[in-house]
Amino acid sequence: MTDLQTAYPRLRSDLIVSRQETPAGPVFVIKDPIVGRFVRFKAPEYFIAQQLDGATPLDEVRHRGEIHFEAPLSQATLEQFTVRLQTLGLLDDAKAGHRHQNREHAGRVRGNIFALRLKVFDPDKFLSALAPQLSFVFTRTFAVLSMLTFLLAVGITITNWEELHRSLRQLYRVETIPLAWFTLLCIVIGHEFSHGLACKRFGGNVHEIGLLLIYLQPAMYCNVSDAWLFPEKSKRLLVTLAGAWFELSVWALATLFWRVAEPGSLPNYLALIVSLTLGIKSLFNLNPLIKLDGYYLLSDFLELPNLRQRAFSYIGSRLHHFWRPVDRTATTPRERRVYWLYGVLAWTYSVWIIGYILLSLGGFLVARYQGWGAAFMGVLVISIFRDPLKRYGRSLASQFAPSRGMLAAMKRLAIMAAVFAVAGSCLYFIRTDLKISGEFRVLPLHNADVRAEVEGIIEEILHDEGDQVAAGEPIARLSDRDLHAELEKVTDEIAEKQARLKLLKAGARPEEIELAKVTIAKDEERLKYAQSLLEMERTLYEEKLSSKKDLQLAMDQTALRHGELDESKGNLKLLLAGNRAEVIEATEAEISRLQTQQKYLQDQMQRLKVVSPIAGVVTTHRLKEIRGASVKKGDLIAEVHEFRTVTAEISVPENDIADVKIGLPVTLKARAHINTNFHGKVVSIAPVASKSVQGIQQRSFLVVTELDNSNLLLKPEMTGNAKISCGSHRLYEIAFRRFIHFVRVEFWSWW
Repeated sequence: MTDLQTAYPRLRSDLIVSRQETPAGPVFVIKDPIVGRFVRFKAPEYFIAQQLDGATPLDEVRHRGEIHFEAPLSQATLEQFTVRLQTLGLLDDAKAGHRHQNREHAGRVRGNIFALRLKVFDPDKFLSALAPQLSFVFTRTFAVLSMLTFLLAVGITITNWEELHRSLRQLYRVETIPLAWFTLLCIVIGHEFSHGLACKRFGGNVHEIGLLLIYLQPAMYCNVSDAWLFPEKSKRLLVTLAGAWFELSVWALATLFWRVAEPGSLPNYLALIVSLTLGIKSLFNLNPLIKLDGYYLLSDFLELPNLRQRAFSYIGSRLHHFWRPVDRTATTPRERRVYWLYGVLAWTYSVWIIGYILLSLGGFLVARYQGWGAAFMGVLVISIFRDPLKRYGRSLASQFAPSRGMLAAMKRLAIMAAVFAVAGSCLYFIRTDLKISGEFRVLPLHNADVRAEVEGIIEEILHDEGDQVAAGEPIARLSDRDLHAELEKVTDEIAEKQARLKLLKAGARPEEIELAKVTIAKDEERLKYAQSLLEMERTLYEEKLSSKKDLQLAMDQTALRHGELDESKGNLKLLLAGNRAEVIEATEAEISRLQTQQKYLQDQMQRLKVVSPIAGVVTTHRLKEIRGASVKKGDLIAEVHEFRTVTAEISVPENDIADVKIGLPVTLKARAHINTNFHGKVVSIAPVASKSVQGIQQRSFLVVTELDNSNLLLKPEMTGNAKISCGSHRLYEIAFRRFIHFVRVEFWSWW
């Protein structure tokens, strides 16, 4: 203040000023052309700064301000504002500090480990030559065509989401990493040059492009801070949006090309890599909770520069002075709402992503190098957070500083000791129930597959999904047309064979025997006649009164009559002897075979009714839709589950399984029934742990509990969380359970 009192302050004349209209009134953005710093002033602040011309004393400036604002302006407030201008290097008497800041600005590496910048080169001349050649990308026609391409690509992505999701799991392999990295590098370069090109198009300068390390992840940046000088809000937003627009355009074209290219071909494969890589990168880049394009778009849209820093500062001050009244004149209600909403979301996201990175890195180092890895991780965390730790340490030490008085320090120590003593006593003496939790999955205790026992066509479905059936109750019926016809045919054959067997067993009738005897008598008479005729012909032949031919005919006739008589006697003998036993046995065997076939067909007819082997509920989806389908023997038709009693398999981590015993009570909460608790007991514990998957070393045991499900609320494959009550334990054993396990097992193994 000594310099300000001996020489009147003067605002630098080389500053670049831009007036911008906002919902809260006009603001003035001032650029320091030497260091490249931008300062944003409201109208009253800029009015005061304009009065600092090097010839006007501060009293006169204060007087002009009171007249202009029609409100009192204290001398202390004016002096504080002037000191602020001097600190920022905006006054002519701040050249020494300004030169120091300029030397800092000239450095290529700036920032911290979470936002590290490395300047590579000045692209201003290159962009000045390139901007006229690409002027067509700033036309309305290009914008409309781009939007249509975006929408078409989004439609293709939605309609082919399942295919893209499957491809994402299989696409990125070791051999595709170089291609994906090269694609990403080209897109990042085009992205940053798009920002610079848009800034040059609207009259800004771009003097810096380089590499960026944000949250330990490499990236690029293009300094388009001159866009803050654009009076039009739309131009500022377009400069910020240019990079994302470029990425989305390439993504949309790659998605369209992937869809029209021949599946399985190299162009199709390359387009898929570009599409998926850009899709993931664009989602990350447009995230407003980290300082990338999404953040700057939101900041420019809300017209709140340095939104993240201001939100954190506002929330920190409110929490630090929670019980004190807040000065609401410094911020508007809209700004306070934005600060709270954005600050909480950004802080939560930052803690999550930093914690995830540190925990992943720490887990890797500890698993690989054990104690040395833990020590290195501790040093790394302390070095990263050394500034916050120093601030908190100084704040704690200040509470016990001698300047505050020895008595006050002793009181604070006594209070802290009492608090620790009470807390320790509570942890040691208070006992509570230890509950081991884990994910569970419901399985039916009894289930049955209803399968076809014969081949056929389903003619009728008697029950549908959700119907309760009793044991032996039909669920479906197959067509019996072919079996019925076959059964009738066999039945007729049996009747025929049985009639024939009856005839065979009954033998010849008396009438048939009498007829045979009559036939024999007739044949004997015919034979006598033929013999007398033969004697007469022989006599005539000897006397040469007849020819030899007539004699031969008489001899043939006599032989024929002899044959007929022998045949008649044979028939009578057969009739008197009856049927052979072999013929009767063969006929009986044929009848038995046909009867066996008849029983088989009848059994098959019974099996056409597909019945439930147990009592339960039909769980097959859209069962009635299979009516008319052809099934083979053993084909699954329906599933029936018995829900009255179900089991739940609980996955218990290896670290907790020692406390789980058979018979312990279990309480389950299913995700489908949030207002209902299900109770059971541990009935079995798997003797073998499940294997680790996807590199996760933690194994688990399956603990089975049996539940009453008479209300049929629990369905197969339902999931939720379960708690196993493992008895009373001291509070410290429960509170520090993980830490004790870590020290006794993991930490012990390091050394």
